[in-house]
Amino acid sequence: MSEQAGIAFTHDNGAAGDHWYPELFGGGVAVLDLDGDDWPDLLFVNGRDWRSSAETRHGLFRNNRDGTFTDVFAGSGLDGAQAYGLGAAVADYDNDGRDDIFLTAVDGGRLYRNAGGGRFRDVTAAAGMGDGRFAVSAAWLDYDRDGLVDLFVANYVDWSPETETGCGNPPGYCGPDAYGPVPPTLYRNAGGGRFENVTARAGLDDPTDKAMGVAVLDYDADGWPDLFVGSDRVPAKLYRNDGAGGFVDVGLRAGVALSERGRARANMGVDAADYDRSGRPDILVGNFLHEMLGLYRNRGDGLFVDAAPRTTVGRASYQSVTWAVFFLDVDLDGHLDIFAANGGTDESQGMLDSRARLAQPPLLLRNRGDGTFEDVTRRAGEAFGRPAMGRGAAYADFDGDGDLDLVLTALNGPARLLRNDGGNRNNWLRVRLSGSDSNRRGIGAVVRVVSASGRQWRTVRSGSSYASQSELPLTFGLGRDAAVESLEVTWPSGATQRFGDVAANRQVVIDEAAGAMMEEPRSR
Repeated sequence: MSEQAGIAFTHDNGAAGDHWYPELFGGGVAVLDLDGDDWPDLLFVNGRDWRSSAETRHGLFRNNRDGTFTDVFAGSGLDGAQAYGLGAAVADYDNDGRDDIFLTAVDGGRLYRNAGGGRFRDVTAAAGMGDGRFAVSAAWLDYDRDGLVDLFVANYVDWSPETETGCGNPPGYCGPDAYGPVPPTLYRNAGGGRFENVTARAGLDDPTDKAMGVAVLDYDADGWPDLFVGSDRVPAKLYRNDGAGGFVDVGLRAGVALSERGRARANMGVDAADYDRSGRPDILVGNFLHEMLGLYRNRGDGLFVDAAPRTTVGRASYQSVTWAVFFLDVDLDGHLDIFAANGGTDESQGMLDSRARLAQPPLLLRNRGDGTFEDVTRRAGEAFGRPAMGRGAAYADFDGDGDLDLVLTALNGPARLLRNDGGNRNNWLRVRLSGSDSNRRGIGAVVRVVSASGRQWRTVRSGSSYASQSELPLTFGLGRDAAVESLEVTWPSGATQRFGDVAANRQVVIDEAAGAMMEEPRSR
């Protein structure tokens, strides 16, 4: 629906023959509500011509609530800057009711505060942010549960134009082994618009990551948000939150650091959710050609087991280079499906397999409801199967019909908006949160629903995918169930609220302060 919807954005990686490493990474997409009308708007993050002094032109599109979008980048405050952007993460960091943006970039990233009226202000310096590191993905979370969202920045490698030499003869793009690892950055929200760098205090300053994706989850169900970080060709990390301001890497012990063969994989896009309805979050990881997806099932005893090898998940993804990945309920049957955005890197991958292609179609795996998946990519429509050099991706209900649509980005290619037709043949419930003692957008809150067909739960989360962020409101597929018998919210503040007998096929808003739930009309 890209052309019909007015989404006209093409990514520019600035490649001019020098083979600078960031040119392979593309740009992500973030879903946000820029004007407070509770309809999802879109931000596409762009690179730039390295030699040009012109502003970087990202794509900012306001949802017109009629299936179309308007380009509102000019004069938004996101214009006028020169930044080689890679991704974005969205949250209301100052609890003023407006979505703010952290833009990841080759030179460390920028914080944009939503000033209202469709305008943003670059407050990076005033906020005490910006460390100059090459950052791909980021996620907002309230790691200390003080009611203010903090920021985890997944830094990638130690790179600069001055040290880039290229690899091979003639020189081409290098791989990740040519560059040193760096630690992530953790910014604690100190309030008053200020952040403090607490990376060392939190025990995260060991330079062993080459991070590309980050997912927030509470893997051990202790009430404190943990972090899974996918790192390129070095072991992935599962950072356990100790509840006292520190993190400890338990990835190797938990079984998520390496493949089942003991190898570090590409670990690009990542996500975490309960795909088997066990009550525990599982982990999904995008990997390189011949590595297949990682689908780590949470056993509940502190260990994960990769369910992808010897299953459809592994077979369907073996020939793909996967960037963005996430769980979502495409058909609203109450079971989370898998989406993967695929695309090659450069011609060197042909040395691994002559069948490898730079342009690759995305992948859609339907959850059968018994812990297994089927590949339904070819049944998802002609537009879905179109090959591209895929990079970022996100989901949101762009047209207000209850089912989840997709937005995809491509390296040096056009963005695409894919409308979900028929997903809402099943019943659904959408839940939006408004925090008070907790952060305004309810990031970190857990929502549990019970209907005739069983129990489900979701966490409101920033981050996941690859250099991208999906919408914050939660969508529950209910199948043929006409109502939710009970709905429970556990807020980051520790408060719990319960509601009963909620009719299907509507969006509700739950207010922490009022302890009330109200139906939210989404009139066009």
